[in-house]
Amino acid sequence: MRKTVLARDLLRHPVRQLTAWTPVREAAAFLVRQGISGAPVIDEHGRWVGVFTQNDLARCVQNRLVRRPSERTLESRERVADLASIFAEKVAEAPVRDFMTAGLYTVFPEATLEEVVHTMTAFDVHRVFVIDEDKGDLLGVITTMDVLRWLDEQRAPSPKKKIQRA
Repeated sequence: MRKTVLARDLLRHPVRQLTAWTPVREAAAFLVRQGISGAPVIDEHGRWVGVFTQNDLARCVQNRLVRRPSERTLESRERVADLASIFAEKVAEAPVRDFMTAGLYTVFPEATLEEVVHTMTAFDVHRVFVIDEDKGDLLGVITTMDVLRWLDEQRAPSPKKKIQRA
């Protein structure tokens, strides 16, 4: 009989975090430097207020830098490029609170793997945060890659084959 896998078995910690006033430019560099795709955001009182992810970054670029095709004309193409660099600078210095996703999707340490996966799929998110049931403290994070790694480890052992990227 297989042991039930719980959130506490999968979580990773410490959780890398950002502050609400961190500039987007620094937040983007932080995500790359840490090798993560998102981080929770805390306010000036240390409360969890949201999460800033690569998707949030892509959305802010899309919404701020890319004009809708209906607004582009042959005459305005050069101007669009100039506006893009102006907007890029404004976005880069803006605080992450302006672009983050509000709130955190959370589970308790006793949540089963099935509950973790259901939370991720139901809310279409790539990470859930594990919180202490009594205090609400952030204990760790579980990402889709953590779930995939666990599934991969459960496979029957086989000779390692060198996998090539396409």
